[in-house]
Amino acid sequence: MSNFTKRQVLGLSALALVGVAGIGYAMTGTGEAGFDHRFMTVDEMRATGGLIVDIRTAPEWSQTGVIEGAELVTFTDPASFLAKVGPQLADGRDLILVCRSGNRTSAAARALQGMIPNRIVSVDGGMSKVIASGYRTVSPS
Repeated sequence: MSNFTKRQVLGLSALALVGVAGIGYAMTGTGEAGFDHRFMTVDEMRATGGLIVDIRTAPEWSQTGVIEGAELVTFTDPASFLAKVGPQLADGRDLILVCRSGNRTSAAARALQGMIPNRIVSVDGGMSKVIASGYRTVSPS
């Protein structure tokens, strides 16, 4: 059936396992994968000195309010997004992305990783969790 030795099969199995672990690692968006996907309070976001960007749509901003001082830039594609916020990231600070639940920011972070040298943080739970943690939003300007 196969000409593989037991040692070769074990070696291939180990490589496959490392590959699957690496894919899972990259998908979680932690560490060296280019972005972190975790919850942060607004105070924690501010303490990093990072650029906080709310990537939701204008109707969503009006519905729930926004984080005071956050940039409001709907994410449609990496190029147009970076054209708007890229100059503010030139100093190397973190890019902190917020959406409603954290799903869009995770996808946006994946799309942006490797395009900028900055660390990217996708806020897990998004504005829903930020608001649930007690933060009082402000009206979008």
